Amino acid sequence: MKKERVNRVTGSRRTFLKGAGIAGVGLATGAVVSGRLFSREQSVHAAAYSDAEILNFALNLEYLEAEFYAMSTYGATLVRLGVIKEEDESGPTTGGQRVPGFAASPAADMATALRTDEIDHVLYLRAALGSNAVKKPAIDLNALGYGFASTHSWMELARQFEDVGVSAYLGAAPLISSSTYLAAAAAILATEAQHSGSVRFACIMNGVTSPAVDSIDIPPTSKNFYDVNSHALSIPRTPSQVLNIVYHGGKCSGGFFPDGMNGSIVCQS
Repeated sequence: MKKERVNRVTGSRRTFLKGAGIAGVGLATGAVVSGRLFSREQSVHAAAYSDAEILNFALNLEYLEAEFYAMSTYGATLVRLGVIKEEDESGPTTGGQRVPGFAASPAADMATALRTDEIDHVLYLRAALGSNAVKKPAIDLNALGYGFASTHSWMELARQFEDVGVSAYLGAAPLISSSTYLAAAAAILATEAQHSGSVRFACIMNGVTSPAVDSIDIPPTSKNFYDVNSHALSIPRTPSQVLNIVYHGGKCSGGFFPDGMNGSIVCQS
C-alpha cells in the first residue's frame, strides 16, 4: 500500500464530499427512506442518535471490513499499510493471515477491488467526520474461526461481512437527518450492495456455503441469488441487530470487537 492513497484525502469535508459526486444522492435516498422499508423501532430510536454517532457506528464496521481484506490479501493491518496511524487506533487488530494461494485464485482480483474500496470507505468516513471520527477499536479477525484458511473459507466470511454491511447502512439511513451525511451513507450503501452481489455470485459459482448470521439472513444459493425479502427488497437491520452479529451474541462487546466498538452506539438495546 503506497502512501499516496492516504494522501488523496485532503481539503475540507465539504470539498471532499462534493468531489466524491454525492451531492445529488440525498433526494433519491429520501424517497426510499420515506417508504415502509423500515421498522417502527428504527423510527422510535431516530432521535436518540446524532448523525455523527451514526456515521461513527458505520466507521467501526468499515474498520472491520478493511482490516479483513487487508489481512487476507496483504497479510498486514491498516496501521502497517500506513492507512491509519498507531494513534488512530485504541486497540490492535489480531488474528487472520494472508489466504494461502490467494494470488493464483480466480477471486484474487475481486478481493483486491474489495480491499481498495473498503480502505477508501474508512478514509471517506474519517474525512467526513473530521475530528469527530472515532479511533479504530481492537479487532479480532479470527472471532468465528474461519475466513483465512482457503479461498472458500474467505468467501464464507466475506459474504457475511458484505450482506451485513448492506443491511447496516439500510437500517441506519432513516436515522440520519443531515442530507449531506445521508448522501454519504447512500453512496457507500450502493457500493456495498455491489460488493454483496459479486461475493454472493462467487459463492454460488464455487459451491461455497456461507452460514446464516441470524434468523433474517438469506445465504446465497442457486435459488437465492440475492439477499432480499418476498417483495425483492433488501433487508435492513437495526444497530442492535448488527451489534448482535458482530459481537457474536455479546451485549456490549465480544466477537470481532473484544473490547466493544468505539463511539456512542456500542451496546445492544
